Amino acid sequence: MMTIEVHHLDPSIAKSLVNRTPEMSLSKTRAFEVRTLLFSFVVIAFGVVFFMIDVIADWFRLDMNTAWIEHDVMELFLTFPLVFAMIVIGMQLVRLLREHRVAQESVQVASGELLNVIYRHFDEWKLSPSEREVALLLMKGMSTQEIADIRDTKIGTVKSQSSAIYQKAGVRGRNELVAYFVEDLLAGEVGIDTSVPATPPNNT
Repeated sequence: MMTIEVHHLDPSIAKSLVNRTPEMSLSKTRAFEVRTLLFSFVVIAFGVVFFMIDVIADWFRLDMNTAWIEHDVMELFLTFPLVFAMIVIGMQLVRLLREHRVAQESVQVASGELLNVIYRHFDEWKLSPSEREVALLLMKGMSTQEIADIRDTKIGTVKSQSSAIYQKAGVRGRNELVAYFVEDLLAGEVGIDTSVPATPPNNT
């Protein structure tokens, strides 16, 4: 009796193969789109050259008819590829606009999620409304003078509020405050659950 050996793939290898399948399919799709656009460009370029010659021939009253094909037939045969090229380019344009819209929506969602994380930590640290505003301006990279001008207050007040923010957050300055939220954002990108409120680092 013939026996059949069954070899099992390493789970990590199988997972990598599964994960690579969409990427390979996507790369093939992109390659096909590039070839189609290249073909469309060649067709349009040929059409432009032909019709430029046609205009020049009409200008100098030259006869473009040949013994094997009529001039009108040449124009007709060239019109169909040009229409095809226009359709292909139009479809690609629609796809690019759709991808741009999706990317823009993704950025808006990511911005909204980051703001939710920021406001959640502000609640944990029990920041006052003025401290929240100063913290956001600090994270935007504004100087103490610029924050004082925007909030119409004294520089000393902004410095005092900044020190209170750093103390409540358990960080030593602006850079650590920004890094604290960037860490949360990166954790969300790699699939770590950031929905559970994180406790601020201790001063000790």
